[in-house]
Amino acid sequence: MEANSKEHIPVSELEEIKRVVKEKKDDVEIREDHKSIIIEKESKKIEINEDGTIQGSMPLHSFHTHKADSLKIEEDDIEIHYDDGVYVFKI
Repeated sequence: MEANSKEHIPVSELEEIKRVVKEKKDDVEIREDHKSIIIEKESKKIEINEDGTIQGSMPLHSFHTHKADSLKIEEDDIEIHYDDGVYVFKI
């Protein structure tokens, strides 16, 4: 799957998420854990699990959902789409 900034990537496609993040952001650290990836930059951290669980923390707040279905990755943010709406995580 060739993703660009206009396409949504299913959260279950961890390898594709990693590829697109690396393509857009070379100043982040990406680690793998059991069925999830962890993206970190300075004090920002987001963990994306293939089952739709996403946890993120930034300096002033955090985000958590068990119902994410897709991501849209831009130059400076990851847009998380879930059944209750959309959350934008700045990276």
